[in-house]
Amino acid sequence: MRLSALLILILVAGCNWQRETSLTSLGDEDLRKRNYRCQMAGKLSPAEIQVCKNIRRECNSRAAKGRYVC
Repeated sequence: MRLSALLILILVAGCNWQRETSLTSLGDEDLRKRNYRCQMAGKLSPAEIQVCKNIRRECNSRAAKGRYVC
């Protein structure tokens, strides 16, 4: 039981790391498009809400560096 819980934790942590890395390497135009889709979306699933929060966080991070892309 402990081994399976540890394995799940490692997999989830790996997935979260990959998502953050992919957003930072995303081009400005693609990030802008994804942010727009999030803003225009109606009902979102909890997973989609989290993705949109991550996209917004990346937009804010770039804006703090002077790159206002969103």
